[in-house]
Amino acid sequence: MTDRENILNDARIYVKKELAGDSSGHDWWHIVRVTRTAKLLAEVEQADMYICELAALLHDIADEKLNESKEAGLAKVVQWLEHAGVDEAGREHIRDIVSTMSFGGGAGQPMATLEGRIVQDADRLDALGALGIARTFAYSGSKGQLIYDPELLPREELTHEQYRKGRSTAVNHFYEKLLKLKLLMNTEAARVLADERHQFMKLFLQQFDQEWELGNERYVEESVYPQGGISRVHIAFDDSTSGSLRIVFRGFPGEKVVCLNDDLMVGPLQSEGDPEGWSRRLQWWQKCINGREQDDIMEYLLKAAFAWRLWPVRLQELPIVIWAGDSTAEQVGLRRLLAVLPQTAAVSLVNATSILHERVREIWYQCTGEIPPEKLAPLLEEAKPLQADIRNAYTADWKRLIEEGGTLRVLEAGELRSVQEDYFDEKIVEAAHDLEAKNGKYLKSARLIGEVIGHSEQRISDTFIEYRVRELIAQGLLTYTGELKAMRYYSVSLVEEKLELALRKSTRLHWSVKLLPELEALMGQLSEQNAQVEAVEPMMESMLEPVLQGLEGSLNNAENGGNTEGEQAVLKLLKEWKQGEQEQNERRKVISQILSGMVLTLKHVPDINDAVQKGAHLNLPSRVEFGRIETDPYSDKA
Repeated sequence: MTDRENILNDARIYVKKELAGDSSGHDWWHIVRVTRTAKLLAEVEQADMYICELAALLHDIADEKLNESKEAGLAKVVQWLEHAGVDEAGREHIRDIVSTMSFGGGAGQPMATLEGRIVQDADRLDALGALGIARTFAYSGSKGQLIYDPELLPREELTHEQYRKGRSTAVNHFYEKLLKLKLLMNTEAARVLADERHQFMKLFLQQFDQEWELGNERYVEESVYPQGGISRVHIAFDDSTSGSLRIVFRGFPGEKVVCLNDDLMVGPLQSEGDPEGWSRRLQWWQKCINGREQDDIMEYLLKAAFAWRLWPVRLQELPIVIWAGDSTAEQVGLRRLLAVLPQTAAVSLVNATSILHERVREIWYQCTGEIPPEKLAPLLEEAKPLQADIRNAYTADWKRLIEEGGTLRVLEAGELRSVQEDYFDEKIVEAAHDLEAKNGKYLKSARLIGEVIGHSEQRISDTFIEYRVRELIAQGLLTYTGELKAMRYYSVSLVEEKLELALRKSTRLHWSVKLLPELEALMGQLSEQNAQVEAVEPMMESMLEPVLQGLEGSLNNAENGGNTEGEQAVLKLLKEWKQGEQEQNERRKVISQILSGMVLTLKHVPDINDAVQKGAHLNLPSRVEFGRIETDPYSDKA
C-alpha cells in the first residue's frame, strides 16, 4: 500500500469516528456520498484525484457548524494532516479547499483551484434533490427550528452571521440557500446533475404548498409557494388547462393558477346551501364508477370538494381571471363559481375556444385544455371584465340547473340543458354497429369508448361513457367477454336477438336499416329514367331544332302572308315545352344527387353533422326550387 493509500485509509477511519454520532445531516454517509461524487467529477475534469478525495473526506471536520468556531475546525484538519504525514503543498491545498468551500450565506470566496471547485460541487450536489430535502429537515430538527412558520419570511440578503445564527425554518432554507445552488455550480458536469435535483425540490415545495393549503382559509396569506405574494388568480376547471396555464405563467410568481376540477357535466349538482349535496354526488359517482377506479375517483372528488369549499372564500380580495371555454364542464363551472363569489370580486373571463375559433374558423377546440400554452398566453389580453348584469344571468342559469336536478348536462347552440343519462347511448350503439361489433364479433371496450368520444361534439369523460356501456350490458343490448372491473379488461358486441331494440336507440341506424333499401331502389329508378332521357334527348333536340328555326324564319319574313299569330303561339309553346323539359331533367339530377348523399350518409357517416360536411363534395346548389316550395337540401324538411 502506498503512502497516499495509507493516508486516505487513515482519513476514512478518523472521519467515520468523528462524525459517527451526527444527526444533523453531516454524518459519515454524507461524507461517503460527497467523496464518491468528487472522485467522479475529478475523473471527468481530469483533476488531482488524491487531493479531491482527501479534501472531500475531511471537509466537514472543519465545518464551523460542527465546531466552536471556524478557526477551531481548521486547526483540527491541519493537525490531522501533519500527523498523517501529508506534505506541505498538500496540506496547504486541502486547507484552502475546506476553509473556502462553505456557502456562508452566498457570499463566500470563489474556489482558487480545480480540485476546490470539484469538492465544493460534490458537497452542494448532496444538498439538492431528495437527499438535500432529507438533510434539510434533519439539520433544522437538530437546531430546534420549525418546519414552517408563515410569519417568518425567507431572508433575501444575508450576512454570514445572520445565515449562521438568525431565526429561520426548514422551508425557508430552500429559498435562502438550496434553490440558489444550481446556478452556483462550478463545473459543467455538476450543473447537469444539479438540474434534475433542483426540479425535484421545486416539486416538493409545490406539494408541500398543496398540503398546507388543505382546509386553510388563510392559505393566500400563508402560501409557501411562490414567495412574494399572490397578485392575481387564474381559475381553470380541469387539470389540463391548469397545467398549460402554469407553463404560461412560469416565471411570474404573482400569477397563481387554481384548478377547480370537478367534472360538473355529470352527476347531481350541489348548491352552496345544501350540506347533503356532496353526499348525493358521491353516491351517484359510486354507482357509476368501476371497481378499479374507486380510489382514484374518490381522491379526485374529495380534492374537488375541498377546493370548491375554500377557494371562493379566499378569492374575495383578489383579481380573478376565469378561463372557461365552450365545453359543458367549463360552462357549468363558470356558473357555479360566479354564483358563490361576491359581487364585489373583480372577475374577468377568457373564453379561449371561442376567441380562437373567431380568428380561424376552420379550427374548433372542444375545451380550453386542448389549447397549447403558446396559444393561450396571448389571450390574457382578451380577458373581459364581467359586468353585474352578465354575472347575474350566469348565476340565474346556475340556479336553473340546480332546480332541474339532472345528472347529465350538454351544451347545445351555446345553451346548457339537462338531459337523460342515456343521452349518449345512441352514439355507443352506432359506434358498435359501425365498428362491426355484432354477430358474435367482439370489440375492446376501450376502442368503442374512444370512438364515441372521438366523434362526439360534446367533451365527455371516458369514465361516464364506460358507465353507459356497462348499463347497455345490463339492459341486454350489449354482451361482453372478460371482466368488467375496468374498460381495458373486457370486450363488447351487440346482441343479435335484441338488435332491433338496439337500433331504436339510434335514429340514424334505424333509418339506415329501414330506409336504405327503399332509397337505393328509388335511386335505381331515377338513374334508369335519367339514362332513358339522356338517350332520347339528342334525338328530340335534333327533331325540334329545325321546327323552331323554321318558325322563327317564317315570322321574320316580311312578305309572309300566313297566320303569324298562330305561328307565334306555336313557337311560344314549343319553347316553353323545351325549357320545361330541361328544368325537369335538372330537377331529376338534383334529386338523384340528394338521394346519393343520403345513401352515403346512412352507409358510412357515423354522425349526421359529419354528413352535412361530407355533402359539400356533391356541389349541390344551396337552395333548389320544387314547384312553389324552396327547400334547403340539408334541412330536416328536405
